[in-house]
Amino acid sequence: MCTLIAEVIMLIGGLYALIAGKLKLTKNLRLEGWRARVAGLILASPMPLAFVIGALLGVLVGTGVLPEEVVDYAGFVDIALVLLALVAVVIFGYAVRPKPAPAEPELPADLS
Repeated sequence: MCTLIAEVIMLIGGLYALIAGKLKLTKNLRLEGWRARVAGLILASPMPLAFVIGALLGVLVGTGVLPEEVVDYAGFVDIALVLLALVAVVIFGYAVRPKPAPAEPELPADLS
């Protein structure tokens, strides 16, 4: 249940980043433009992926390809998806953050 809440919050935040093109990851890290949209796509991905993996597990268990005990591990896959997306979006954010413009060097005072 907690992972579902986390997935819904991440989905909403990811959709906001996709639409608005702005995302604040940490106090000092803000992404805008394409960077925010890619980060939003990463944030929004755990819920659809969990749905697809769950449906695939259901089909494979239903047809007898996998034993029913595999379903017990679906919660761990769900937690792993959430944690992986959170770590991936922070690493992506720090990797593509805009670099501050170098300060212009001060000219020496006129000595004449």
